Amino acid sequence: MVLEAGYPGSKGFRKVTKVTVLIKKKEGLSDEEFTTHYNNIHAQMAVPVLLRHDVITYSLTYHLQRDRTIMRDMLHGKAQLLPYDAICTFVFPDYRAFAKFMYDPESKAMNGDHENFMDASQMKMMVGDEYMVIDDGKRVEKD
Repeated sequence: MVLEAGYPGSKGFRKVTKVTVLIKKKEGLSDEEFTTHYNNIHAQMAVPVLLRHDVITYSLTYHLQRDRTIMRDMLHGKAQLLPYDAICTFVFPDYRAFAKFMYDPESKAMNGDHENFMDASQMKMMVGDEYMVIDDGKRVEKD
């Protein structure tokens, strides 16, 4: 099994393992309750475990009522929006680091907190490398 990041023989990829997880908030939670719990409790529980497994970045992107309203207005009601409330993104140096994080008992223990803020049955994941075109406001030069 290949655990290195990147696609063999490819150019322009970061050579990282980027994990993107789509999250739906728990029914009945307000947007504020959802972000407060995710940011201040769940994400903070994850920090020491992620750092132990060489995470490069960890971020949360929200897509809540305010964002949906703005996008519907910008696109005159024709927005094709995903039915999710947050995107959780991790970047690891390779699949091995990601696997070690996923199978760490402390990481698995955090799953019990999911019921406090999200609908785990709706969670979707995508994992792969990232091809950078613009970074830090500048075009990424390729070989």
